[in-house]
Amino acid sequence: MISSRQLEYFQAVARELHFTRAAEALRIAQPALSQQIRKLERQLGLALFDRDNHRVALTSAGAALLEHADRILADLVSVEDEMLGWAAGVRGRIRLGAARGLMGRLAEALAVFCRMYPAVEVELRELNTEEMSAALHAGRLDVATLATPPPPGDRRLAWRSLGDEPLVLVSAAEGAFAGREQVRLAELDGADLVVYAPGSAVNEIIRTALAEAGAGAHARFESREYGTARALASVGLAAAIMPRSVAVAAGPPVSVASLDPEPVWRPTLAWPSGRRPAPALAAFIGFMAGDNSGISP
Repeated sequence: MISSRQLEYFQAVARELHFTRAAEALRIAQPALSQQIRKLERQLGLALFDRDNHRVALTSAGAALLEHADRILADLVSVEDEMLGWAAGVRGRIRLGAARGLMGRLAEALAVFCRMYPAVEVELRELNTEEMSAALHAGRLDVATLATPPPPGDRRLAWRSLGDEPLVLVSAAEGAFAGREQVRLAELDGADLVVYAPGSAVNEIIRTALAEAGAGAHARFESREYGTARALASVGLAAAIMPRSVAVAAGPPVSVASLDPEPVWRPTLAWPSGRRPAPALAAFIGFMAGDNSGISP
């Protein structure tokens, strides 16, 4: 039977794809780690890694085992957190993924939550929706604020709405769209835009809205950060579309206009449906879904 220690060793090598770095992360000797991996491969009767003098790569069987290892090790952590919570009130650890457009309001909500539950440790990771969904499925995150609800057919995730918010146009204080209260999406045909990296749900909402309006905007810059998009827009290099709460927050001076038709993003709080939330996670879900979260626009 495979032990949790073997899975931890395998997971470390699979993540690093380098035996020396994995051994350093595990704080064991590299020869001992190599021996444990060979023992696991003999036990399973197959190769988990392709090795040569220059590289280490997962085999197909290794990739399949990594999915199981991620989930099993995450479950073990969840069990420990839950037992700690039952033993000593609401305490434990929450691995939280955060959509960039919610960071300002999420920070305020977390400040309140952490005061209410000082024994709960929150690990925050800022990712795009595609990355967070994958991490939730693999057990690397406990909960996440996604930019859109999970697909209707995805029953692996439970979720609650955090409210709807319009996307608006941000441009230079002096320029083609400056001073406008509203801009038709069709007017963005041929305009230079800052777009967001693949995996961004907000970017997909924008692309769909532009296509439906018949606007072929020019993707001049690509960024993962709304702050970068706003900075580029503020100096007239390109316009940008982003959540209204981000556009009106403090930052470089820009002109903000509503869009017609109005694209809307629907952030949600999502967590794996297959596991009962530990006390700390259950408290966080209840807090975020309540009126005291301050998240809904």
